[in-house]
Amino acid sequence: MKPSEILDAAANIVLRDGWHQGTYFAVEPEDPQDVQDEKNRTAPCCQAGAISRAAYGMAWVTYPRTTDIDLQRLGAHAKAGHYMGQYIRRVHGATPIEWNDRPERTAGEVVAALRGAADDAREADE
Repeated sequence: MKPSEILDAAANIVLRDGWHQGTYFAVEPEDPQDVQDEKNRTAPCCQAGAISRAAYGMAWVTYPRTTDIDLQRLGAHAKAGHYMGQYIRRVHGATPIEWNDRPERTAGEVVAALRGAADDAREADE
């Protein structure tokens, strides 16, 4: 996946599953390795959690064994986070997590920011 695709998918995840503040995901698994459980794959999430879910297809609560990591996907995930960070700093003057967790933030603003970051990534052909 390209970073732009991850960011668009993250916006869709927020629309589908809901948005969250304070932690990456509204539901944390009892067993950190149980990230494939349905409630962990569909719980509301913050913008960073949505980017992770879009990149890996699951809520990453703990990093899997290194042998399980798809390095291309890992790179695309990092770049998607970078584009989101650049977008939020440029447009809102904050870090993405700080911005996401502000009390006045709305889900619609988070979706718009993810789409804006995706547009920036597309502009860079990523």
